[in-house]
Amino acid sequence: MRKIEQLMLNAVKGKTNFSLDNTRVAYEPKVNSSAIYLHNNHIATFVHYTESIVANVETFFCWPTRTTASRLRALGVNATIKQGDAAIDGVIL
Repeated sequence: MRKIEQLMLNAVKGKTNFSLDNTRVAYEPKVNSSAIYLHNNHIATFVHYTESIVANVETFFCWPTRTTASRLRALGVNATIKQGDAAIDGVIL
């Protein structure tokens, strides 16, 4: 795991805001969730009260990059790229 991904996870777990290079975490206390952004594109939301991650499949479909997949995997999403196509849990989007 990359250092930036570890810092991103620490911010999510700590319910804090974080920004470094191309990655940003925005904690929303009113809804008790953290939104994760890559290049200002929303890639996922962590819902703290259920401790669940909701990947933004539309963003991953539009930008199926190794960096997006890596950030999602760091969050616990089974995100891969198969022959240039984005896949979550083995299902091509």
